[in-house]
Amino acid sequence: MNDWLLPSGLRAQIAEACEKNGFFQVINHEVPVELLDKLKEVGTKFFDPPKDEKLVYAGKPVIGAEGYGSRMVLTDAEPKFWRKFVELHTLPLSERHYNYWPQQPAEFRETVEKYTAALLDLAHRLLAVISENLGLRPTYLKEALGETQQNIVFQCYPPCPEPGKTLGLPAHSDIGGITILM
Repeated sequence: MNDWLLPSGLRAQIAEACEKNGFFQVINHEVPVELLDKLKEVGTKFFDPPKDEKLVYAGKPVIGAEGYGSRMVLTDAEPKFWRKFVELHTLPLSERHYNYWPQQPAEFRETVEKYTAALLDLAHRLLAVISENLGLRPTYLKEALGETQQNIVFQCYPPCPEPGKTLGLPAHSDIGGITILM
C-alpha cells in the first residue's frame, strides 16, 4: 500500500510527465536536505586529492564496472569525453564491493549508505504512484522489476583546455526501472 499522500492533481501531473516526457522533477521528496548537502560534500572531497590517491579505487573498464575512473580524451576527430567518476554498486548487498568505496573523506561510506537507503524508499514510493497511475496495484512495478539493483555514480567535470572538443558524458541508457538524478 502506498502511504505517500499525494493530491490527486499531483498524481495526474506525474502520470502526464511519464507519458509525455519520460521524466519529472520531484520536490518535497522527504530526503533530508542535510543528507543531500553531505553527499555533495563527500563527493566533491573525493575528487580533490591527486589522481594517484584515487587510483586505489580504480575499477576495471568493463560493462557494469565499478570504482574510480576517468575519460579524459581530446582529439580533433570528434568530441570526446571529459569526466572523472566513481560508480558504486549499492544493491543487492552481495554486489556491494567496499574495496571500490573511497575511505576518504572518512564519512563517505556512511553518507552514501544513508543516501542510497533514502533513495530506495523514494524510488519505491514513485514506482507505487506510477503503478497506481497505470491502474495497477501499488506494488506491481516493484514486484515486476524483481531484485533491486541500485548504483550510485559521482561525476566530476574538471576544466578542459579545449571544451569545444569534449562531451561530459557519453550517450547511454540507464538500466533498471527508474533513475533518480540529483
